[in-house]
Amino acid sequence: MKPNFEQWIKKDQRLNELLVEIQSTDCTPFEQAELAFDKLCTLYNLPKMPEDLAQFEAYYERKGIDSPRSVYEEAALLKFLEPNDDPRGVILLAVFHVKNNIGVDLKDVFAQAHGKLTTIPRLGIKGEGLDTKIIFIKDNENWFDLGCKVMMQLN
Repeated sequence: MKPNFEQWIKKDQRLNELLVEIQSTDCTPFEQAELAFDKLCTLYNLPKMPEDLAQFEAYYERKGIDSPRSVYEEAALLKFLEPNDDPRGVILLAVFHVKNNIGVDLKDVFAQAHGKLTTIPRLGIKGEGLDTKIIFIKDNENWFDLGCKVMMQLN
């Protein structure tokens, strides 16, 4: 059985040591989140960016994971759903999701953006690190031309 989020934070000694180290810096909460983004992806050997997913392809095939996400993607979706959350919590939850093959339901993202499910079934993520923006892509638009790093489609 996979641990829940709170259990993971309480019981993972390596995580706790790293969080204490990061919190003891003189950085802003956003800078601490960026630092956690780098260090946690390394600690757990997780795909940080969409382009990192390819190196985990054999693992995803073995586990039957059809639509894996990077921590960057998951954090962007979480940030969109809860824009006022502490960025450190956003990155922690994104790491937990990717580590445990849990993901934000894209239906929730589209519903929040449009008040209901929409006829615009694609979104893109643009930006660097945790400074991201979700762009809803119309049929006549190209996600790459809009400056997005990745495109996701509602099935």
